[in-house]
Formats: sequence, structure tokens, C-alpha cells
Amino acid sequence: MQKKVFLLCLLSLIGCTHNQSKTLNVNTSAVNIYPQYMSNMQLCDTLYFARPSNQTLAAIGSEFNRRGLSKSWCYEQANALYLSKLAKWVAQNASNNEEVASTLPAM
Repeated sequence: MQKKVFLLCLLSLIGCTHNQSKTLNVNTSAVNIYPQYMSNMQLCDTLYFARPSNQTLAAIGSEFNRRGLSKSWCYEQANALYLSKLAKWVAQNASNNEEVASTLPAM
């Protein structure tokens, strides 16, 4: 029974955006790692979406700029459905696998 409830919750989150999941308190914990080790979304969350962190905004902003991220990219990613992100990731990995297979020498 618990597995079914967990699966139902997981499937319902796939249809959410990053910002919608934050309203459900899914990813609102503090980010307590160095900015160099943060994901791009963690950098965005701490700079633009008020996610708490033990790092200074100057350090986070410096890493944000070093990676070439932008505020519009953050909002675009935060409002994209998790399902569409998953589909893009699968398509990208499938194309990477095809490229590797096509570069093998013929025997």
C-alpha cells in the first residue's frame, strides 16, 4: 500500500514544474555546499527564488556568472515541466548513444 502511495506521489510530481514542487515543500531545504558543487538550479534557487544557503550571495553570484547562466534561463527552467525535462534528457542520451555507435571502426 505504501509503495502505491509513493508511486502515485512520484507520478504526480512529474507533471509539476520546479516552482510548483517548491510550493509543496519538495525542494526547499537549505543548500549547504560550496557554490562550485551546486547544480545550476541550486544556484538559481539561492539567487532568485529565496532558497536558504550558508554561502554568501557574492560567492553564489560569482559561480553563477562563471557558468554563464542568466536570470531568464533560471525562470525558463523553473517553469518547465519535469516530464518535458525527462523527455529532453532521454532524447539527448539516445542521440549520444547513436553517435558513439556510429564512430566505431568497421571490421
